[in-house]
Amino acid sequence: MDPVELLREALGIYSPTTKERPLALFLCREMKALGYSSVRIDKAGNALGEIGEGDCRILLCGHMDTVPGELPVRASEGYLFGRGASDAKSALCSMLLAGSKAADAGARVTFAGATNEEGDGLGIQSLVKSPRRVDFAVFGEPSGSNRVTIGYRGRFGVHMSLKTQGGHAGSPWAHVSAVDEFYSLLASLKSYEAELTVNGDHFRSLSITPTLVKAGSFHNVVPGECDATFDVRVPPGSSCASVKASLERILREVELKNPGSTHLFDESTEPYEADSGSTLVRAFQRAILVKLGVRPMLVKKTGTGDMNTFAVSRPVQCVTYGPGDAKLSHTKDEKVSVEDYTASIEVLAEAIRQVTALARKSP
Repeated sequence: MDPVELLREALGIYSPTTKERPLALFLCREMKALGYSSVRIDKAGNALGEIGEGDCRILLCGHMDTVPGELPVRASEGYLFGRGASDAKSALCSMLLAGSKAADAGARVTFAGATNEEGDGLGIQSLVKSPRRVDFAVFGEPSGSNRVTIGYRGRFGVHMSLKTQGGHAGSPWAHVSAVDEFYSLLASLKSYEAELTVNGDHFRSLSITPTLVKAGSFHNVVPGECDATFDVRVPPGSSCASVKASLERILREVELKNPGSTHLFDESTEPYEADSGSTLVRAFQRAILVKLGVRPMLVKKTGTGDMNTFAVSRPVQCVTYGPGDAKLSHTKDEKVSVEDYTASIEVLAEAIRQVTALARKSP
């Protein structure tokens, strides 16, 4: 299929988290048409297929799900618009096509369209537990065709329920407000955040961000409850466990002061940073030079991706790569440059050839 038409069809299949199956069926159909074997949908809903032969085993993994909010699919001035155009159906489709283009490279390539990347990570967890051998893994997220992402911060969430007595707003001095306690907690968290901040380097800095705050029941009542959720991003060099231990001390102090208050930590995704001199990184650098004739750029992002989960659990070389502008992800203006998208297919196919050749020369 024409690459642009493939992406256009994929964008036309609305696939918010937990509703990826129609897209999975579409990808399975296209894999079969492109010559993939062992095409299937696994128990986690992942669309899987294999192509090529060789001792080098490469995983190309993109995610099928998007955030909610359907957008009209359209083409304009060299761009394709639609939900997932940036995050991350363009990367997904480029991987599917690149695997087919490099089928004769001497590698066994597994393509995976993963589920729930924007949710609980069910798809990538299933791939982590798979007994399938993987030597190199590439994950699809927007970075631009000349940029390779080699690092992400880790992440976990904190849910805090603050309880105070509350009271009449006409005498606020006589009652402890749960909202005031929230602001006091936030100040303590920000003070700890500052201890792990590297000036001018967000990638190597801790961030603690309140994302959901709910309090109050009536206009003249001092709130006696405040529920808050914090998004915590952990830099390489730290671990989720060490940050949780520090936050635990801060949160326990608040709970002792305000009986009935409780907190809960989400599951953790550890930070990851690839070796910039690894075989896989060098393969992508060569591929970008060969196919685009421009200087490759290595990127370290402040978010979190499926690469973290896989790389921490499976000791293989990983990078993240894909067309698009990450700043447009999850927005109402999601789009991808057709030129950037088609260039990424060429780079990915060449990277498969390069990593296979480099792996043969390595012990």
